[in-house]
Amino acid sequence: MFEWLKQIAGGGPAGLPKMTRDLERMIQEGRHAFDAACSALIGGADPATVRDDLLETDLRIDGLEQSIRRQILVNGAVRGSQQLPELMILMSVAKDAERIGDYAKNLFAITGQHSFATGARHHEALQSLRVEASSLLGAAPQLWESQDREEAAKFITRAQSVVDASEAHMIAIFAMQECSGADAAAALAFRHIRRVAGHIQNVVSGIVNPVDRLDFTDEPSVPDAK
Repeated sequence: MFEWLKQIAGGGPAGLPKMTRDLERMIQEGRHAFDAACSALIGGADPATVRDDLLETDLRIDGLEQSIRRQILVNGAVRGSQQLPELMILMSVAKDAERIGDYAKNLFAITGQHSFATGARHHEALQSLRVEASSLLGAAPQLWESQDREEAAKFITRAQSVVDASEAHMIAIFAMQECSGADAAAALAFRHIRRVAGHIQNVVSGIVNPVDRLDFTDEPSVPDAK
């Protein structure tokens, strides 16, 4: 254990800037995975041409998260409490960034049963939310680079709109008198897009929120009992 610590402590550039760059790469890879999955589910791409790229991207995301964890351990051991809040935030938001790849795989898995071509029921709503969620994923790395708190607050509000719209579409399907397999698949897709938006919202919340308030921006509401 201690030999391993010595090896990675001396293994090249370290510190918060390196971990931040790795987090930004995780988000970029997450966007790629999300777009790839949606291209098969919504965009008409052949799932067979997407699958390997999606899995390889997810492996890169996992590798980056593991790298951040190792760097956190080393920096925590070397600098102690000096950087503890920043290290705890990075640990938390890196997990949110990793989950984006998982939900991309969940979206892709739906293609085994259903896809939503242009003109199909739910296609327009799914496509609109897909575009906005992808845009959020594209904007997040620059926010982490700039640490612009004002823009981060705007981002969180924008992400909440995707969370709320995805949930509204999902609930509307639940309320349908007759629900087909395609409708059920769409409800799952809306839920997964909701989670992608929620996780990138949590990542950006690390810019404006203290450690104790992380992971609460996308808390689901509890409806009134009927």
